Amino acid sequence: MRVFLLRHAEAAPGIPDELRDLTPKGQRQVAELGKGTGRLALATVEAIEHSPLVRAVRTAQLLRLASGVSLPLQVMRGIKPEDNPRLTAVQLGKARQSRFIVGHNPHLAELAALLLGLGSGGEAIRFKKAGLLALERKERASAGHPYGEWSLLWMVVADFTK
Repeated sequence: MRVFLLRHAEAAPGIPDELRDLTPKGQRQVAELGKGTGRLALATVEAIEHSPLVRAVRTAQLLRLASGVSLPLQVMRGIKPEDNPRLTAVQLGKARQSRFIVGHNPHLAELAALLLGLGSGGEAIRFKKAGLLALERKERASAGHPYGEWSLLWMVVADFTK
């Protein structure tokens, strides 16, 4: 079982925070990702799950469009920036199907660190905007490993200066 974690692309500043949309640069980031690595990851999942915040919704929508896949988009609860990543880690530790999740920092960085067993937490993962991380679960959740045992497969860091 694999999990793909995508941090939303670059968003415009503004208030209220939950309504911030992607910048033109953010849209280009997602388009590039959807033509390459993102498209390959999406071939292994049944849906694109995302937070309800506009920048994550738009990232998921544009990724689906750029990749040419017809996967459903689903709002996932508990993955807003300040939500508890331990709850998501428990859920992923028990999951049976591969998942593709579009979310935010610090939640995603802390989630990845928890799954990988990194004691330094989210500080150990530099999750840039439009960064995509692939993890593979080696063992399901157990008493000794409440999130399962995971390994890092790869990480793509979007670095668009345009």
